[in-house]
Amino acid sequence: MVTPATSDDAPDDTTEPTLTTPATEPGAETTTLATDFPDPFDEVEEVAGSPEGATGTRDAPVPPGVVADIGGGWRLQVLDVVADASAAVAAASEFNEPPPAGSTFTLVKVALGYFGVEDPQSGFQPTITGVGASSSELDTSCGTVPDEVDLFTDVFAGGVLVGNLCFVTTPDDVAALQVYGLGDFFAEEGVFLDATSAPSAATTLATMEGPQPGAASTAGRLAPTPLATPVDLGEGWTMTVTGPARDITDATMAYNDFNEPPPDGYRFIGLDVVYAFDGAGSSAAYSVTTKAVGDANIELAQDCGDFPDAADTFIDLFAGGSTTGTICFVVPVDAPQFVLYAWSDFTVPATVFAIS
Repeated sequence: MVTPATSDDAPDDTTEPTLTTPATEPGAETTTLATDFPDPFDEVEEVAGSPEGATGTRDAPVPPGVVADIGGGWRLQVLDVVADASAAVAAASEFNEPPPAGSTFTLVKVALGYFGVEDPQSGFQPTITGVGASSSELDTSCGTVPDEVDLFTDVFAGGVLVGNLCFVTTPDDVAALQVYGLGDFFAEEGVFLDATSAPSAATTLATMEGPQPGAASTAGRLAPTPLATPVDLGEGWTMTVTGPARDITDATMAYNDFNEPPPDGYRFIGLDVVYAFDGAGSSAAYSVTTKAVGDANIELAQDCGDFPDAADTFIDLFAGGSTTGTICFVVPVDAPQFVLYAWSDFTVPATVFAIS
């Protein structure tokens, strides 16, 4: 496990952290993840130990702090409400516009968890919206939102996203505010949650750590494709992870003065990859989607800034061409184990790659 660096014991940029993945014999078959949505006509199965969830109607919404089951394997919980958050939103960005006259910005902190077996799924898949006094959907044009929940993130079974939603509200809306959640598109009705006030006490919906038994992703995550194994990802693209994961935090911070450091408790971890193209015409490596997931069961961020030897994914390649370089992920110091998953053809499941 990677240990936190101190000023007297800074990690050597060339030192490889102990980022272990289950051993796999060289030449073994590649492992994949399902990347399509579950059959909407199948009953959604959930992993063992999934939390219970309440349901609520417009007239009897789920109370603040209580976990709601919004369908499709999704759970939703209201954790906090800031009725007038205009000052906080203004402070989040100098480019934010103030709310319309007679209105304000209201922040609702939520936890959104996925516990279905068909993973990963995007946090954007369920419908999450606000409903005010007029029983219509509330405007969300707040600009940059402080601590916004990142719904454009992949969530694996047991993963929980936490952050703020923002709504443009009137005083009447604040007094009647509800959050509406619908995780199953074929359900007749979603679930309403009371957001008129913060809960007096609430325990945040808990993450289920690591690959969950029975989830679609688990076999691939436990037996990822070994290092130095080229994999055909479809559409003419082959990807190879050529070397083990390494800490590039110090190298990244020294590389560009404008780089922001990783959040407290996180590091920048780099991996060397080769993207090779052998298809018709030309294409760029951004056609390959490469992501990572760790024990928190949430897609790892890639906002590392400008780092050395970054893979050029925008250069056009023709048949026989390749681009080589480093990709970077923001990884918790206390939970450094993760795997990559990548695809270029949406009709083919993602391939899982080891990092050591």
